[in-house]
Amino acid sequence: MEQLKFALGEYEIFASIVGGSPLVLAIFLICNPSNNFQNLLSTVNNNLSIPVALLIVFFSYILGGSVQGITWKYFLFLCNLFHLDYSYLGSVISERNALIAQSSQTQIPSVLEFEDKLVLLLREKIGIPKNVNKLNSRLTAYLKERSSLAVVTAESFMANHIMYRNMSFGFLLLSVVVLINLLRTGLFTFEQLVLVLLFLLISYLTFFRSVSFKSWNSRELLLGFYFSACNSAVTKVS
Repeated sequence: MEQLKFALGEYEIFASIVGGSPLVLAIFLICNPSNNFQNLLSTVNNNLSIPVALLIVFFSYILGGSVQGITWKYFLFLCNLFHLDYSYLGSVISERNALIAQSSQTQIPSVLEFEDKLVLLLREKIGIPKNVNKLNSRLTAYLKERSSLAVVTAESFMANHIMYRNMSFGFLLLSVVVLINLLRTGLFTFEQLVLVLLFLLISYLTFFRSVSFKSWNSRELLLGFYFSACNSAVTKVS
């Protein structure tokens, strides 16, 4: 299977454009503060053209890709704030790995639980890094080398995670920009306050959606590795 198939490709492009669009809107509102969104929409409609639309899409892509480091730290901060674990098995792998490393007894693989079998395969095939967060890169490399379809699904989940993560950050920034514009214009309207709450709600919902996609990415990599390693062992025996 061609290695290019494993590149994020169109997933990454779409995720960056959609994830960067709230940032473009935030920049536009900073440069054009207005409390009347009907006038704002009419201004956009009057000046919108195909070249302008393509330019907006281009800047959305650039911004969506450029802020990924910032949005990742934002994602980790909110996960710590809400006490959320975005990995598939949480701390199970590190805990089972420590127990197996300390164990002096040899157990029959058939009587081990799934998590123990998974940890044994990880130790044998790719090793388990001290920082378990770096495990996904090893899993991805292993699955790519074996041309596993699981990595394609995992990378599509990762692209969606990035998109929703960027959207969450962008809509949070939008709510802040609208509040700043309220102070700049000195006109507090019910419409603006509702808009701030709406942006905050969208930011909250898209954050939790990004957590789900990150967990699914981890799940796909681990389960894909498990079955790929098991099939490899069966092939060698046969």
